[in-house]
Amino acid sequence: MAVTASDLMNELHIDTDDIETKTVQGLIDSAKEIVTHSVTDDLTTEQLETKYPKLFDLATKNLATSMYYDRELTNGTSKGFQMAIVHLSTRVAMDMKRGSDDGNNET
Repeated sequence: MAVTASDLMNELHIDTDDIETKTVQGLIDSAKEIVTHSVTDDLTTEQLETKYPKLFDLATKNLATSMYYDRELTNGTSKGFQMAIVHLSTRVAMDMKRGSDDGNNET
């Protein structure tokens, strides 16, 4: 499962038009990169998205939503985003420590 602009817009009750869809998709793309760089230098965005879909999507949605409503993140990132990053980082670190590289490690 990957975060899509249409799904996030539906969740947030944002009216869909071409401009808003492009804006939300851009925020999602940026959020994915930020999530990846916040968690690890050893895995790509695609690897994180595949191995930890729930946590990766949660972090991505949280950050994209925050950036949609406050592009400058005036008050920093949300507690939800911080929580998701901590859990994702911990999961990745534990799996790396164990040397696990087999498919989906998210439970």
